[in-house]
Amino acid sequence: MLLMKVLVLNASPRKDGSTVGILKQIVEGINKEDQIEWIDVSELSIKPCAGCLGCRPNKVCVLPKDDAQIIGRKINEADLLIVGTPVYWSNMAGTLKNLFDRNVTTFEDFSTGSFPKPCQEGKKAVIVAASAAPWPFNGKGAVNSVKTILQAGGYRITGIINYGGSALGKELPQKIAQKARKIGNSL
Repeated sequence: MLLMKVLVLNASPRKDGSTVGILKQIVEGINKEDQIEWIDVSELSIKPCAGCLGCRPNKVCVLPKDDAQIIGRKINEADLLIVGTPVYWSNMAGTLKNLFDRNVTTFEDFSTGSFPKPCQEGKKAVIVAASAAPWPFNGKGAVNSVKTILQAGGYRITGIINYGGSALGKELPQKIAQKARKIGNSL
């Protein structure tokens, strides 16, 4: 049996929050022999993208080296990407967006001179969004934003959890925990 390299990107700064709780349930369901790496995006040092397009010719960000380039390499090496974000203003956390902005060429190849080509073709990804608001539609923007980036990169989205209502109670609802474990078991 081939082992997978799994990369978990947790964009929540809250170590005991719903995003982390859901991500942990997914990881719990994954084969224990797989190589799993967990990264807390909020603890990374990443300068914002300058929009200079200097990354496109050589597929490497030209800004001074920081955690963005390191995580980009880890994304390239991973067979499975699990992305979790709290929902802020109906979108992903700014730290996660910053990471994605700095890694455009990790996801898309612009060297052909025409339409960009996906760099992560055929890899799997899972998306988790958790919102304090009680309505799941509040997280739709976050899910769609992350989904757009990952699909542009060629990922096949194999699971999505959009959890609304995280502020209503401290415990993760059993239904959400079960769905997360089921996604983990399927990977």
